[in-house]
Amino acid sequence: MPSTTIPVGFHAAHGRPPRVAIVDGNAANSMVTSLLVEQFGCTALKATTGEAALALLRSGDDVDLVLIDLSIPDMDGVVVALLIREMHNHGAMPIIPLASSREELTASRSRAAGFSGGLMKPYSPRELHAAIEAALSRAPVSATV
Repeated sequence: MPSTTIPVGFHAAHGRPPRVAIVDGNAANSMVTSLLVEQFGCTALKATTGEAALALLRSGDDVDLVLIDLSIPDMDGVVVALLIREMHNHGAMPIIPLASSREELTASRSRAAGFSGGLMKPYSPRELHAAIEAALSRAPVSATV
């Protein structure tokens, strides 16, 4: 019988737990994802729209990873990812899309956004953990003074 234990224990980045921006317009989905991210030892930062996500990144909050629902209410998730890529200091930001269909993840425009993997909804805690771990392990370490 497989274990139902949720994996935990991301190592701290820059002397602090990794900070994960969760961009999801669905309050229930955002809450569940936030709780899981926090159980993994990360700090969850929530944004319900693309504009809120961009404002969060512009605010100077150190964000290590973005989880983005491709069906957020105000903007297309791929467009938000492309806008994040254009922002100073966020070009290499790991961004994991959360999609309702495999086609959303494999579309050429999704590939152009430079996503770090991707998750199909509904996803398990183990799948979320593995995706975050993989994305954070590939993320470049930036020099901070």
